[in-house]
Amino acid sequence: MGTMGQGRWDLVFPSGAPERVGDMFATAVVADAVRGHDPDLAQTVETCRDWNRGYRTIFRAMTALGACSSAHAAGIAADGLACARGLLRFVTEYAAAPLDSFDLAAVAQREPLETGLIRGAAEPAARLEVPYRGGLLAEEALRRQLTDWRQRGIVEPGFATALERVIDHPEWLSLRGFRVVVAGAGELAPLRPLLRWGADVIAVARPGPARWRELEQLARAGAGVLRYPISPGPRPFDGGPGADITTQFPALLHWLRAGLAEGPRPVFGGYAHRFGPGGVRLAAAIDVLAEDVLARRPDAALAVLGSVTDCYAVPESVVADAHQRLRHRGRRGPVQDLLRLLTGSSLYQPNYQLRVTDAAGELWSVADAMVPAEGPDHVLAHRIQRWRGVRAHATGRVVSCAVAPLVRTRSLVAQPRLAAAYAGAHRFGIEIFEAETARTLLAAKLVADLCAPSADRDPEGLFAHGAAHSGLWRQPFEPRSILPIAALAGRLPVLRPRS
Repeated sequence: MGTMGQGRWDLVFPSGAPERVGDMFATAVVADAVRGHDPDLAQTVETCRDWNRGYRTIFRAMTALGACSSAHAAGIAADGLACARGLLRFVTEYAAAPLDSFDLAAVAQREPLETGLIRGAAEPAARLEVPYRGGLLAEEALRRQLTDWRQRGIVEPGFATALERVIDHPEWLSLRGFRVVVAGAGELAPLRPLLRWGADVIAVARPGPARWRELEQLARAGAGVLRYPISPGPRPFDGGPGADITTQFPALLHWLRAGLAEGPRPVFGGYAHRFGPGGVRLAAAIDVLAEDVLARRPDAALAVLGSVTDCYAVPESVVADAHQRLRHRGRRGPVQDLLRLLTGSSLYQPNYQLRVTDAAGELWSVADAMVPAEGPDHVLAHRIQRWRGVRAHATGRVVSCAVAPLVRTRSLVAQPRLAAAYAGAHRFGIEIFEAETARTLLAAKLVADLCAPSADRDPEGLFAHGAAHSGLWRQPFEPRSILPIAALAGRLPVLRPRS
């Protein structure tokens, strides 16, 4: 567990073998999440001998279960979050105990955070502009591109419609009347576009001179207001702008309470992610902050950004399109079918063979884009944030949900096989986005959701109807079964698209 220094704290898993405790935590949370809705599935989770191989089937089944009814979706979310909260341990220099047993506000007083503020000098944006392939898309050019993406199945119709509303209402871009908490300053976080558009933003990101120099420069060059925590650490590299969500979340909780006690309507969005078990703990810490904001401000809204390399319930319209594409493969079809037979369905496995019917008689299936390189911790971390979105939606809160597209991020370089698959994805009609394009599109979707909230009553519909999934959902084949072919194409220069 490690020794905690003076005034430090952390959120950790229960005690256990270091190499197994993460998997034990994950299986306990997922089993408790589904137990009251499908006891057989809970038993399957508890008896899973190899979580790293079995998690995919289990998460698919849990997603299908949630699609059957809103009650199942809300119940799974509530039970999963309650279990995660109960199992995690909060560690100070004096004790380690369940999170709920601590007065976090009292703990936070030991190391309070100060507040930094920067007001941008630019004028608010007059229109929505999206950087794309070296240029800027706006107005009619942006509408045409949205139509193209929609027709090719790169984004869902609801996503395109949301952005078209923002094109029609550029005055929404500054999000007047809102104060947006952006927890995490990753490549897909909406921080940069929102500051450029004139929004009031609270940024929570880890300390780091280079990171914060860039953020401060962006804030001064933008049109918005940037508020951020300042850590007073005893050592030079501890202090300065920023705060670590997992080791300082009690202080952040107290600081956010002060910053959101009154004034503009709060919006909380979690955009911080890490690899491995640390990502699960980070998601849990973000959830503590989100829950507190929602509990203290009845008018607070929530923003949830889903990972495309996860699984989601999708409606019949998506399934029908994928099956139509399977039937119209032309001369490639027989070759693909032969490869599927020769590889025991490892390649070119037809998409959407699982179908479920919800309480209203509507058909759903599960879009599965989970990839081995990401692993179960990635899926569970994102599921925790999705569960919070479902819980907030069930209580009548405004919830902005989006599924991010495939993006060429800096972290992709560390995964050669995945990078090769991205390079060859065009052969399957999949579009890979640059980070600047993706975060601008996703920020505009957030603006649309806050200014013109969806009336969708189905929790799964929040994700299904507003996704920008790069074309993975409308593939005729399961994405995992074309990954090797895409990776091979990406490694062969002759098969890459011409620039």
